[in-house]
Amino acid sequence: MCLGALGVIDRVWSEGGVPMASVDGEPVCLMYTPGVSVGDTVLIHLGFSVEILEEERAAAALALRSRLAGLEVREETV
Repeated sequence: MCLGALGVIDRVWSEGGVPMASVDGEPVCLMYTPGVSVGDTVLIHLGFSVEILEEERAAAALALRSRLAGLEVREETV
């Protein structure tokens, strides 16, 4: 299971032969998703883009994360 972040590619470039991108101003390595383009939504884990998400899946994932962000966290007593 990946606890990665979702982001939209802002810019793509090569750094010393390594494909890189910018997502929300942060650098992301594209070694695992070389076919990514500006505007694509990707799943990012530890600074690497690990999956390009199709529009429907990206929208569903973003909606789920928004819904989960509004949930309260309960502390369990042991």
